Amino acid sequence: MKKYAKIAVAISLIASLIALTGCTPAKPEQKSQFMLNTTCTITVYGKNAAQIIDEAFALGVEYDNLFSTAIEGSDIYRINHAGGKPVTVSDDTVQIIKDSIHYSEISDGLFDITMGSLTSLWDFPGASHIVPPADVIAADLKTVGYKYIKIEGNTVTLLRPGAQLDLGAIGKGFIADRLSDFLKSKKVQGAIVNLGGNVITVGEKPKIKTWIVGIQQPFADRNETIATVTVGEKSVVTSGIYERSFTAPDGKFYHHILDPRTGYPVENNLSAISIVSDLSVDGDGLSTTCFLLGIEKATALIESLPNTDAMFITKDNKVTLTSGFGKDIPYEIYKNE
Repeated sequence: MKKYAKIAVAISLIASLIALTGCTPAKPEQKSQFMLNTTCTITVYGKNAAQIIDEAFALGVEYDNLFSTAIEGSDIYRINHAGGKPVTVSDDTVQIIKDSIHYSEISDGLFDITMGSLTSLWDFPGASHIVPPADVIAADLKTVGYKYIKIEGNTVTLLRPGAQLDLGAIGKGFIADRLSDFLKSKKVQGAIVNLGGNVITVGEKPKIKTWIVGIQQPFADRNETIATVTVGEKSVVTSGIYERSFTAPDGKFYHHILDPRTGYPVENNLSAISIVSDLSVDGDGLSTTCFLLGIEKATALIESLPNTDAMFITKDNKVTLTSGFGKDIPYEIYKNE
């Protein structure tokens, strides 16, 4: 029988804030809102917390309106529908595309935001749960190629016909960092932002100072954790194959992390990866990159980066950690009884 840590309040589908024992001198304000195609929660300690949370969500909506593939008039929508012509976009859109290209470069192209046609084809958020025809996958695969993104100042051009951008693998991380910056500018006593698995902490939790973040047990209820990590002002991002997935009539399991080499979900022994880093955009980019690299190559990559660590969870619930855990990052793993 599994022993699980039960989380008092679920923060997201993947990672949850664990309540610590002891009394805190201030009661936080907390609000949840559907945004970025997921349930997002912001908790703030300090004065004017309720107003600050509302302003933070409004900022998040502004970024969603920039980066969404579905909202007409968004920067990404206009790029995708420009027919290869240059599109003038915001500074933030230029920056997130540059961040994406960075992860494409360090992963030898495994991380690629030009997979928009493929992600739309598979439609994992939808209810159809149909495996696309192989010839259609092959055709859409020809539109993928991050090297065909051209940036000049604030203009972005897709040079490959049919290419479509999709920031789903990095957008929440970028936005989480912007919300963190906003909360810091408001000088909040402490705060935690959770954008559907992208957790970022701001300041200190009153009295206790550190934050405990729970890592969800793959394929279990969102309130069941396989591990916890204790962090200061950090980002904890978890990606898993259980979040958006389906089982086909033939019994084969398909998940949303697509391999740009094949057009199909990546196949390896991983079920989840959590990245602890200073910035959430790095955690987002690295979690997907590491899934595509596999444990061995992903471990080498993480160990080469400063202030970054990873927790790998395999399909048989074995946990592998990079060297920062236990040294810089206190943790607890819940094992079989």
